[in-house]
Amino acid sequence: MRTTDMNGSVAPALLAALALFLCASLPVRCAVPEPAAAKRFFIGAAGGYFRPGQASFRRIYDRPAWPIELQLGWALDRKLTILGGARYLRATGRTVLVQAWLPDEAYAVRLDVLALRFGLNYGLGLGRFAPFFGAGIQYVFYREKWLDVSLEAKGGKTGFFALGGGRWRLGRSLHALLQLEYSNVPAGEGSGVSERANLGGLGLSLGIRAGIL
Repeated sequence: MRTTDMNGSVAPALLAALALFLCASLPVRCAVPEPAAAKRFFIGAAGGYFRPGQASFRRIYDRPAWPIELQLGWALDRKLTILGGARYLRATGRTVLVQAWLPDEAYAVRLDVLALRFGLNYGLGLGRFAPFFGAGIQYVFYREKWLDVSLEAKGGKTGFFALGGGRWRLGRSLHALLQLEYSNVPAGEGSGVSERANLGGLGLSLGIRAGIL
């Protein structure tokens, strides 16, 4: 009985050793295939909530604004990414009181903002969840329209943005995005206020991106 038990335990060990020897001697690896190389180009989309940073802006546009964004990117390496994109938001509200003796002087207004963006992102990890931060410049086209009267103001200004967040890998080339950002866009005199208007603020967005090449 003892000899049989020893043979039964030695045989699997000999087979395992033989398999390892064959794997080492063959030109083709006997291992789990490595995952495909990460895509260097990607496209993504995100949407979320925007809170204006300036108090006078919030007094006029006191309703939530929900921006949407299209992103394009090129990964220079496993951590550094060139980022470009376009971001659009629409805000509605009512003009603030200009003169105390005209209490009914208030008009519905609408603001459309389109920002073209260019920046860099730096990744802090390579795991399933990868934090990142970045910054860049943006050129903003804006148009403010008074809906009750034929008044309109429009223009374009340059500003900057900074962001941070994380990517959660859903598949080989698909990621979910969580992003918090701050933007600053001086845009001249505001409607009915003496201080300079700023179209920037804080934003929180969720999205998804996919590798394409």
